[in-house]
Amino acid sequence: MSILMEIAQTIGTDAAGKLVSDFGGTRLYVPHVPEAEDPIARSIGIAAAQKLARIYGGDRMDVPNPVSKREQILAMRAAGRTIEAIARALHCTSRRVYQVLAESRRTVAPTG
Repeated sequence: MSILMEIAQTIGTDAAGKLVSDFGGTRLYVPHVPEAEDPIARSIGIAAAQKLARIYGGDRMDVPNPVSKREQILAMRAAGRTIEAIARALHCTSRRVYQVLAESRRTVAPTG
């Protein structure tokens, strides 16, 4: 299981997304007993910070980088989402979705 999945199971997907958005790609200290003014509690709320502390309290954790929009586009398309649905969900234009899909096809080398 990835660290992001573990975090999401512990504190919920919304709080995990906020944590990644605020601290992605950094090493973050999780206090044993988070207080309201701790950076982690300001980010995800005291209740979620306390849940995270039950597992990671007193340790430093490497917060994963957020998934790039390009990766999200490719994953959503592979899952069968429409171009328009992807663009709406990721707050980008359908033209951008088409560009990413075209770029991904060009990077796949033909076999034979």
